[in-house]
Parts: sequence; C-alpha cells; structure tokens
Amino acid sequence: MSHALCHRFIEHRLLAIVRADSAPAALAIGRAVVTGGFRLVEVTLTTPGAEQVVGELRGSGGEVLVGCGTVLTPEAARRAIGWGAHFVVSPHTDPEIIATAHQLGALAIGGALTPNEIVAAWQAGADLIKVFPVAQVGGLAYLKALRGPFPDLPLLPTGGIGEDDYLDYLAAGATAVGVGQALAPQGEVREGRWGTVAGRASDWVMRLAEGNGCLVPGERR
Repeated sequence: MSHALCHRFIEHRLLAIVRADSAPAALAIGRAVVTGGFRLVEVTLTTPGAEQVVGELRGSGGEVLVGCGTVLTPEAARRAIGWGAHFVVSPHTDPEIIATAHQLGALAIGGALTPNEIVAAWQAGADLIKVFPVAQVGGLAYLKALRGPFPDLPLLPTGGIGEDDYLDYLAAGATAVGVGQALAPQGEVREGRWGTVAGRASDWVMRLAEGNGCLVPGERR
C-alpha cells in the first residue's frame, strides 16, 4: 500500500496544500486545483470542517490522493485516516504518528528541517520527509546543500515555494514540492475566483510536463 502511494508522489510531484477559513472555501480550492490537474491534495486540520472537505475531495476520482496536514498526534492521524485520508503530514516527526499511519495503510510524511531531524525522520520510517519551512532558511540553496549528504532521501520541501521556483526545486532533487498560497492567493479565494485558481494549477502542471527531465531521487525499497 505505502509503496504504491509513494509512487504517486514520485509520478505527480506537485502537492497542493489547502488551508482556509471555512470548509466551503477549502472545498472550492481543492476542486479548483484538481480541475487544473493536481492529483495530490493536502487539507490541513486547522481548516474548519476538514472532515467534510476530505470526504468530498475523495469523491473526485481514484486518481486523486487526498491527505491531511498539521497532524500533531497519533489520535489526529487515526481520525484523519478514518475520514479517508491517504496520507498524513506533520510539521514535525513523531514515530508514533508514523507507526499509526502505517498500521492503517496510509503514508506518513514527517516534518524536519536540520540534517539531524531529516535523518531522524527517515530512521523513524517516514515515507517522505517534509522540509519546512524551506524558503525561510535558504530556499533552493538549502535544498541543494542537503542533497550533498542526502542524495537519495525523498525530500518534500514546503513553505514559500511559488510559480517562479517550483520547477527549480524539482530539478534540484526534490521528490515533490508542497505549494499553498502561491497556488491559491488569499485575494482570489476571498473573491471566489476559482477559474483563475484552476487555470494557474493547469499551467503549473503543464510546465512540469514540458520540463519532465527533472531528476527524481530514489525511493524507499
């Protein structure tokens, strides 16, 4: 199960992070990015009505993987997976969250920032390692520095990645990247400009397809 889901991250490489003030807004964002071609969607647990949003997005079709982010405890992971989440994402690494996700057939994405934390996440069994917040500690240069000692670890940088550099992160060796506000800016969300969000998502997906020579690090065997 986990191996197959990991392959979906390696295949699609763009994770939309949905964080909103209401369930209707979050659902509209999620539907817009899926319409635009995204197949990896994370709904943060800080979003009101996250359970409803996950359930609705799971109905978007079998190609779409839907997960929950800001998962801080094993109990929260269990609850999210019960809603139908394919994966859980944490800003930190908790071996109990990882074990819970695996026991329930879901992927576990642990958060890390420093080299020590990255190794700890991998040793704890994280399927992917969320490097957060990447832009605030050097961005692309920081990812490239990490790739020296960790050429094969499945890193998923998030935090401050946008239209101008997401392809650079992928070319530098990120297994996938997480994008949020740059994909669905707050102003567009407030105005309900879902067609604009969907169009941007489509553009990002097409640009990735056109530049599909980006290297992908090895996956866990």
